[in-house]
Amino acid sequence: MESCLTFRRIPILKTLTDRVRNKIPIIVLSAVLSPLAALGQETDSIIGRPYKSFDTTAFCSYREFHPSQYLTDNNWDILCAFTEPGKTVKLDSLGISYNKSQLRLLEVGNLLSHENGIYTTIMPIFGKTETQTIRRQSKEFADSIFAVIEPELKQLIADLYKAGYAKQTYSLIFSYMLDTYIWDDERLASPMSYEDHGTWTGAYWAMFAPRSHVKIGTNGFGPIRQNWTDDLGYWLKTEKLIDFAKEVNKTQGDPIENKEVINEIAGWGLTDQDGTILIPIMRVGNNDKIDVLCKSITSQLSAAVKSYCHSWSAEHNIATETTGQIIFYHEVMWDLLDILESKGMIAMPPILKGEEVGKEHFGDICFIVLED
Repeated sequence: MESCLTFRRIPILKTLTDRVRNKIPIIVLSAVLSPLAALGQETDSIIGRPYKSFDTTAFCSYREFHPSQYLTDNNWDILCAFTEPGKTVKLDSLGISYNKSQLRLLEVGNLLSHENGIYTTIMPIFGKTETQTIRRQSKEFADSIFAVIEPELKQLIADLYKAGYAKQTYSLIFSYMLDTYIWDDERLASPMSYEDHGTWTGAYWAMFAPRSHVKIGTNGFGPIRQNWTDDLGYWLKTEKLIDFAKEVNKTQGDPIENKEVINEIAGWGLTDQDGTILIPIMRVGNNDKIDVLCKSITSQLSAAVKSYCHSWSAEHNIATETTGQIIFYHEVMWDLLDILESKGMIAMPPILKGEEVGKEHFGDICFIVLED
């Protein structure tokens, strides 16, 4: 899945939170390698490795241009070359073609900086050895913090079942708590409030190589959230979800009255024929049992991540601690999901596995977020 959309609440504006996993293998087409290709065959080299062999994450909001849209032509090779700062002669020595327009485009996208003839890649790109180190660190961190939050996680899962959200529990634990609730600026920075890069805000980075777990993420459409995986076979059109989001904004969780919208989303497990909402409505800040547990768990998580990243960010040459927190927590998040699944505490719904269960199960991976 190349991208996932998110929309601001009011007004509803096009933005994006993108977590990309690409699975296309590196293919050597010739026995005679160019300098660039030869470097790409080295065990720990970034240069020469194609974009699609990386686990690329764009945790961002945008209106017109997503950061990946600046990677036209061979711009990715240029970024990889300048992870170690240098002049344009470096590109010549590597056999990387370029022109001034490409370099300027990467500067406009705030992926590349230029000062006194020296180009430096701004986007964090991690090679094989460093990625392995980071993932070992995140696994150790996740194992440690899980022992602290496990009792509350068990209680939260039990309370979700009691609330009638058994079908959506997986998505509520991952997409709501771990991937929505925590990004509120008080705990960890949200993509809409983080660094401004001109045409987008947030963070964009790449790690070599993808994790083994199926790529999973969260789409946002105003107050509507949708859990997704690369294997998901049922997708309600964005325009229809936006229309639904607008009605939910109007009714704040009460039945929607717009018959046209009800008909648009009929059969997708979101409302019944009378407009009554069928998916969970999560009210942030209302201090019910579920909200209190989500607040406690994510507060402990974010505090631990912030403490850990005081030194971790600098160790990995990440420009700011906030960027480090975003990158590190994304790794921790996948490790926590692995633990939850391995312990049998949550199980991925069939629809997320790509099983042909029918579009009515789309509601199993959707929920609404409203703030009191």
